[in-house]
Parts: sequence; structure tokens; C-alpha cells
Amino acid sequence: MIKWKDEIRIRNTMSFFGNPRFLGIDFGTAALKVVEFELVGEKPVLVNYGVADFSHLEEEIKDAAYTYDEAVSLYLHALLTKMQPKTNKAYVAMPAYTGLITLVEFPELNEAQMNEAVQFEAHKYVPTASLDDVALSWEIIGRRKGSEGDVVMEVLLVAALRKEVERYQAYIQRESLEMSLLEIETFAIVRALLEKSPGSGAKILIDIGSRATNIILTDDGVVKLSRNIDTGGKDMTRTLSDTIEVARSRAEELKKSGKDFLNQRESAVVFPTLQVVITETKRVIASHEEKHPESKVTEIILSGGSSRLAGIVEYLSSIFELPVSIGHPWSKIQATEKQQVMIHETDTSFAVAIGLALGGAESAVNSRRQGRGFLGGIDAMFQKKV
Repeated sequence: MIKWKDEIRIRNTMSFFGNPRFLGIDFGTAALKVVEFELVGEKPVLVNYGVADFSHLEEEIKDAAYTYDEAVSLYLHALLTKMQPKTNKAYVAMPAYTGLITLVEFPELNEAQMNEAVQFEAHKYVPTASLDDVALSWEIIGRRKGSEGDVVMEVLLVAALRKEVERYQAYIQRESLEMSLLEIETFAIVRALLEKSPGSGAKILIDIGSRATNIILTDDGVVKLSRNIDTGGKDMTRTLSDTIEVARSRAEELKKSGKDFLNQRESAVVFPTLQVVITETKRVIASHEEKHPESKVTEIILSGGSSRLAGIVEYLSSIFELPVSIGHPWSKIQATEKQQVMIHETDTSFAVAIGLALGGAESAVNSRRQGRGFLGGIDAMFQKKV
């Protein structure tokens, strides 16, 4: 049930007294992933990590009469008991499908007007009768000239059902951890894979998870849009299994074997999941470039377990006629040679957990540079209630 790497757990030899640590916790649909970083100088150092595989979670719930939340809590408790982290500062992500991230535009408004306008706009996007059931957050991320020369404010609206926010808060509270950050996983993925860099241009990140795929549009490293599609790696495994007539478990192995099922003319497999992702990605790109003709999408970056499917980079590059690459979330992290082996094995699957812990590390570095002590907390998402 619990997959554990002992050689990483004992990396406490890299610890220095007084250095802050950060625990990134990714509640994925296929697995629970946790990383612990220590900030040495201004460099985050990997000291601990663990994975709890959720592949048999549904069976265990049925056999043991657990609720889903009870089972997840048991997995988290078992994993943290194994890891014995040296910090209680938890940086946590909610799956992208539990929330909404969209860009809305307003004329120039003051904060009071903005609060009212955000509530009005939220009703268009949030399928609930009452906004009292919704946690909302918003941020002005840019301004541009409108078609008539007026100023248009670009506002990123983030929303999630309050019961979902409370669910993840409860997981953390049961372990006596302190929730230093709660955010939708989209932001953690971007933090792990990109730099906020003026002039870096528009990019698309496609995170292919087990259950869902998240298409993220960024501009200069800032999230502008996120689209979640209810299809992912499990559907690709099912397609491969049905097409070549092998068991699902064997199809999952073949996905990771290095065999190219996409670009071989005579034996190519048509994955409906990829076709849906391609169609929606084209829509996102077209919409962005229509509104911002000066900001063309220049690159597509892949993450998630199914980004390791052989041939997917070449396949998508030929479709979009853009450079396509697999992201490297570990590039911002200092690790030992032994850890490098693990990093190669996990590839992009730890992107969310890494991005979460990086959120804490970056906040600590910024506090130091501004001459302030770091108290271990950064504002949780959804604290700005409207």
C-alpha cells in the first residue's frame, strides 16, 4: 500500500540547525505524494519524500467499509509516520477538477467595486445557487488597452466549493499540521516548471493526470487560464488495452515501456483522450491569440504520469507545429547522486508536491531579502472572501 524509499528518508545528514523546512502534500487521484525541502542559503534541498499508491483505494474502501475521506486520512497518517518530517508547515494542493480558474475582464475599478463585480461574475461560472457555498479568491494580473482605448483590468478568478476546501483542511488538521498554503494544483505545477520572467512569453502546460487533464495558459510565467478535462491516463490505458487486446495492467506497463504507439503508421493507436486534449488546447491558444495578437504561444510543456508515453512529444509537436517538451520540476531542487536515481524514475509525477514546497521556500527567501524574519506561513488561498 505504501511505497517508500529508505535512502531518501535518512537524508537528515544534509540538515543544518535553524534552516526552515517545507512539506508539500499532493492529494492526487492516483497517489498521495509528499516532499520535504530544507532551505540551505537560498537553495531548496530535498531531504525526504514518500508516495502512497491509490490504485487499490476503491477496493479497500469497499472491503473495509471506510469512507473515502477516512481512507485518505489513513494513507496520509501512514505515510507521514514513515517519513517522520521535521516540520509541521504543510503546503497543500486541491486537484484542479475541484476548482475553477478563469480570466475575467473589468473596466478600471476600486477594490470595493471589484468585490461586487467579482461576485456578479462568479455567478456565471460557479454552478451553485448560493455563493455562500463557494470560496472565492481573485487577483489583478494585468491591464491592457481596450478596443476603444480604455483601460481593461485582467483579473484571475479562482473558486472552489467551500466543502472541498474544508475537506483538505480536515486532512491536515487530523495530523496536527499547520496549513501554511492551500491552493489549486494548477499554481503549484506552474511554480515547479516555469519561472516568472517578464518577456518569457505565452506558454501552454498540459498536465495529464490519472483521472483528468489540466490545460494551463501562462504569460510571462503567470497563470492566465486553466481548463480541466475529465479524461486522463486511465482512459489512455483503457484505449491501449482494448486496441491491442491485453489486460489493463499489461497496458499500463506498455505505456511506460518506451514503445511508441503514436507515430508508427501501421500500428499507431488512436487515443481519444489525446484528441480531446488537442482540440481544447487549440481553442485555448486561439482565444488567447485573438485577444492578445502580440502574445503568441511559443511552447508547450508536458507533465503528469502519462507525459512519459513514448512518442508523445514528437506527436504533439507535429500537431501544433510548436516546440513541445517534458517539464523538469526537479531542476530547481538540490539533490544527491542517490536521489538523482529516484528523480529520474519519478520524472514529472512529483511536480505538484515540488511546486507546493517551493511556494514556502520562495516566500522564505523573499522575506530574508526584505530583511524580515520568516515565520513559516504564507497567506492561504481563499482567505480573500468576497
